[in-house]
Amino acid sequence: MATVEIHGMQQLFSNLQQLPDGLRRKVLRRALRQGAAMVRDEARRIVRRKSGALARGITVVSSRGNGQRGTVAFKVGLRRAVFYGRFLEFGHIARGPGQRLKGGERRRAAQRQTAIAGGQFVPPYPFMRPAAATKLEAALSHVASAVRSALQQGAWR
Repeated sequence: MATVEIHGMQQLFSNLQQLPDGLRRKVLRRALRQGAAMVRDEARRIVRRKSGALARGITVVSSRGNGQRGTVAFKVGLRRAVFYGRFLEFGHIARGPGQRLKGGERRRAAQRQTAIAGGQFVPPYPFMRPAAATKLEAALSHVASAVRSALQQGAWR
C-alpha cells in the first residue's frame, strides 16, 4: 500500500468549500480525471502486449465514490472485454475447458493445492498495483496543483 503525504490540502479544500457545488464538482472532476489518467497511462506502459487489447482495455471511469451526495471519484480499471487482465494481475491456475474444480469446498481446496503444487499455477504479473504505487503521489500532487491553479485563474467559470 502506498503512503502519500501532501501539504496544504486543508487550505485547498477550505477554498473549495467557498465555491458553489456545481463549480466545485466541475473543477474537481477535471483535476481528478487528469490524475487518474496519469495512473492509467503508467499501467498501459507496464502491461505486457501481444495484441494491445489489454492495454487499450485499461480505462478511467467515473465512480460514485463513497455514496455521499456531491462526492466526485474516478477509478482506473479494466473493461469487461479484457477480463483476463485480472488473471494476469493476481495469477491463476491454468485449466482448460471442462477442467473445472468439482466437489465441495474441502475437495476444491485440496484440488487447488494439488494443482499449485503440480506446477499449474501461473504466477502473477502485476501491472495495475505497481502503476498505482509509482504514480499515486504524482497524480495527487497534480490534482492539488490543477485545482489550485483553476481557483487562482478563475478557470472554473
